[in-house]
Amino acid sequence: MPPKKKGKGKGKKGKKKKKNDAELTIEDKYKQTLNEIEALKDHLSSRKDLARRSQSHSEEWKMKMKIAQEDLDQQKTDQRDVTSDMTRQYKTMQTEMGVRVHQLEADLAKTKTQLARTQHELKSTKEQKEQMTKEKDGTIAELEDKIKNMEFSYENMLHEALDNLVLKLDAAKKRWTNEATHIHGVQKEKLLEFGLNPLDI
Repeated sequence: MPPKKKGKGKGKKGKKKKKNDAELTIEDKYKQTLNEIEALKDHLSSRKDLARRSQSHSEEWKMKMKIAQEDLDQQKTDQRDVTSDMTRQYKTMQTEMGVRVHQLEADLAKTKTQLARTQHELKSTKEQKEQMTKEKDGTIAELEDKIKNMEFSYENMLHEALDNLVLKLDAAKKRWTNEATHIHGVQKEKLLEFGLNPLDI
């Protein structure tokens, strides 16, 4: 009987140690996965991969538990408590794993929605920017055309004003020449009336 008790204690300790080691590994992987969920598009594939690995670990543990159950069935009746305890731990772990997987799937769906919304906003922003650029370019082109038209109009006005000024100056010069000629003739006649020769003056 003492060897049986010793075997019972040893078996329980060994199984719990394996259980704790495996549980710690899964716990670390879940923490790592929860940290990676914060990324958006770049980490979507890694989340899916992690979910598949979690499922793979679940199936692996199911096989291990099946083997452990078969080994425990071969033991004495006093080892049934160990089997019951391990079954309870497995169900707890499976439940926690299911909750975590569900949480991962929910976070993944949320991230996809957020990514889709961000992409839509980015597309909308790009379209608005393109529209604003087109409007700005159109306004600049319109202003440049107006400036060119104004420059052309001012240039024409300046040429026209200069041409008019030249015409007025020519007309004034002609008028002054005629008036000077007329005055000169009148003065010449008056000098002749007084018997003076304009050439002698």
